[in-house]
Amino acid sequence: MYRRLLPTLMLFGGCASFGQPDHVKICQDLVYAYPEIRDKGSAKQYAALFTDNAQFTVNKLNVALDGKTQIVARFNKARNSTTTVHMVTSSRQYIQHSALAAESHFILLLKNNAQPDSTKIISGRYLDTFNYDKTQCRFSNRNVVIDRMDTL
Repeated sequence: MYRRLLPTLMLFGGCASFGQPDHVKICQDLVYAYPEIRDKGSAKQYAALFTDNAQFTVNKLNVALDGKTQIVARFNKARNSTTTVHMVTSSRQYIQHSALAAESHFILLLKNNAQPDSTKIISGRYLDTFNYDKTQCRFSNRNVVIDRMDTL
């Protein structure tokens, strides 16, 4: 009986689809823009990804940066000594403590300019929280969790 009603319900009820809120799309775009800006962008572009008081941590490497100034300084230092290719393989946004957060999986190829014959491959996750409004989204906290690190 329900099978007979389904076409009728769809005809009269229509199919409704709801788009995601603007800030979710803007923050998702930010997550996917990060790798290219990190690898090929300028310090100014990189700084624009973060709030002024953002935090950036990589516990496995004992990195804890507090504020945009420290984050950009590390970016500049890393760009002078390494060549990188970052790739985000998947990302999901969710609500955490009434704020938008994301978990993204990444792969990083890292070549030290002083040792160009070896390449590190790092895989892990970005755990992010955001500061956003209707027109822009910035990282307020980026925690990098390294799941595996090897040398090619």
